[in-house]
Amino acid sequence: MNKIIATDLDGTLFYPKDHRNIICKQNLYFVQSFIDHGGKLIIVSGRSLSYGLKVKEVINRNIDIVPYNGACIYQNNQLVYSKNISNNEVESIINDLFSSYKLMAIVLFTNDGIFLRLRKDSKFFRFCAKFYFKSQRALAEDVHIEKEEYQKALKEKEIYKVLVLFGLSNKSKKRALEANKVIRNSYENVESSWSSFCVEITSKGCSKGNAIKRYCELNNINKDEVYVVGDSGNDISMFKEFHEHSFAMSHAAKTVKKYAKYNLDKYEDLTRYIYEK
Repeated sequence: MNKIIATDLDGTLFYPKDHRNIICKQNLYFVQSFIDHGGKLIIVSGRSLSYGLKVKEVINRNIDIVPYNGACIYQNNQLVYSKNISNNEVESIINDLFSSYKLMAIVLFTNDGIFLRLRKDSKFFRFCAKFYFKSQRALAEDVHIEKEEYQKALKEKEIYKVLVLFGLSNKSKKRALEANKVIRNSYENVESSWSSFCVEITSKGCSKGNAIKRYCELNNINKDEVYVVGDSGNDISMFKEFHEHSFAMSHAAKTVKKYAKYNLDKYEDLTRYIYEK
């Protein structure tokens, strides 16, 4: 079976959530069986490479990883592609956003960890951040929350993705959507995508759709063999690039689902499409 599933994690392979085991049993058994029958699984996520490797251990199969919304490709246990954003550009965008919007937090995804900047740098807000990440248990990334570490990362680390969190209210969603349009129109060297309360920024040309297209070119894979699955704004590029076999989770926003050809109530419902021929 020469078929490939390029899958998002949160809200997709991680749906429903399993804070203890990372992947619920039904989804884990499905992807393991798919791989054991000759299929190929690629994780295509906004998460870090280190977290992708953790997921690989849980799946316990040979899979490839496209982290940071397509800014890297990790294949056969090595990094075959990576493209970071200029540190000066990141700093400029962040300063512009803070001057124009009331932000909740900035998260830098780098080659050496994840670094958080809170709008209010206080012991209380740092405690809240630590509590939140701890509550995610196995689903949590390892995030550095000290101000000094963030400032150093902003200047010195290779930054693959910037996540801008606008808040947790409906007004925050609207601000994020508006800011995403502004970023797209104002900065030539970056890509941006909207996901509910957040905007995610990568270097120009780095999107999930472009990364999977690049993966196919590197491995001489026919696009018709690729099935893409996701649930949020950063998955739209995959839906557009691989529309014939594109699947959005049914709980996704309408603005996301309209770009996919099919909807899935459960991840394992892929079975009737993967094995229909």
